[in-house]
Amino acid sequence: MAPHNDIILFHYSFSPYARRVVWYLKLRGIEYAECIQPAALPREDVNALGVKYRRIPIMSIGRDIYCDTRLILEKLEEKFPSGTLGVSQPEQKAFEKLLEQWTINGGVFNRAAQLIPPEMPLFNDPKWVKDREDYTGRSWAKSDISKSRPEALAHMRDFFELLESTILADGRHWILHTEKPTLADIHGRR
Repeated sequence: MAPHNDIILFHYSFSPYARRVVWYLKLRGIEYAECIQPAALPREDVNALGVKYRRIPIMSIGRDIYCDTRLILEKLEEKFPSGTLGVSQPEQKAFEKLLEQWTINGGVFNRAAQLIPPEMPLFNDPKWVKDREDYTGRSWAKSDISKSRPEALAHMRDFFELLESTILADGRHWILHTEKPTLADIHGRR
């Protein structure tokens, strides 16, 4: 049953992108309903919406459907303007966008995906493995994932070192040194 604001989040629990939206909703105290989806296609509930988008999360607000985490967060900021997590100072806004781009398009996500433990039960599901191979264009065989882990781990250490030795080096709780979390924290803390 959808809450009074008609927000329904279609996702699966371990999607890092869905977690961003869940963190946002919980930080803001925005009520929402969930429609848990399978990790691999097909997703019948999403198909019933008439959506051909394969990624998760997807959010519906009433009759409007939003795909892509960045768009979802943007729309939630617009539709619920009281207490937004976005910042208004130009320097902070630029840094927020930089973190968003860095974690999504700058390699952090891809390297993190290479660190998924091959012992996870999903790797025993040929349907899931094929789904990921079809989507990424690379092998998701356990042996290949294991081979890529050392390089991915080195890159992830570099990413964390950058954050910890610069922005977070002064002991701040929040990335932009604010009193409460902002979108920068959602983007920067995968």
